[in-house]
Amino acid sequence: MLLIKAENAVTAWKKALVSLLRDGDETDNSKYFRDEPALIELSKPSIEPVDPLFPMSQKDLDIINRFICTGEKEDQVCHEWTRIYHHRMFDEPNSQIRYLIEKLKLDEPAGEAQISMWDKSVDQEREVSPCIQIVWGRKRSGSLELHVHAHSCDAYGKLLMNLQEFISLQHYLASELGLRVGRYIHFLDSCHVHTEDVDAAEAVVTGFAATEAAS
Repeated sequence: MLLIKAENAVTAWKKALVSLLRDGDETDNSKYFRDEPALIELSKPSIEPVDPLFPMSQKDLDIINRFICTGEKEDQVCHEWTRIYHHRMFDEPNSQIRYLIEKLKLDEPAGEAQISMWDKSVDQEREVSPCIQIVWGRKRSGSLELHVHAHSCDAYGKLLMNLQEFISLQHYLASELGLRVGRYIHFLDSCHVHTEDVDAAEAVVTGFAATEAAS
């Protein structure tokens, strides 16, 4: 199991990808090259400029990070799963984001302060179904701590995007509640690198080392 602690998402992504490629278990299938459960804890979750080695543009990430909270420019969102996440959280009737905010306004902790992304009526047979399963929040010492649980994530091509979009959501929720932004915790049942992406992922890790040596 990978245990990653960092201040921000970019650093966490780098640590997770390096740890997975260097120390992750080999798999018994041809789909994944490496595959591990992972727990990522960020002490100062914020949105930083994308690392140039991440295989997604800053423009696409900016659109995703804004869309997940506002629903703006949906036609420009390049990640189909993000569209699902926004609609599952915000759509009426019975908006889950409104429910979460009302639970977090209570004086005492409420374990029910959560959002479920899975809809059994469509997702069991759907080709594109949500990887993020649960978003859970709590107040702690005047700050909002957010937990996000995913059944799987591509550490090379998607992890940094997922971290940033849900950190964006955390900032949105904290603003709505008048709280500071607290810890961000991301659980992954399967943090993996696809076999077809091994060479590209190794090149990225080599690029990390070259950047550090030059700095």
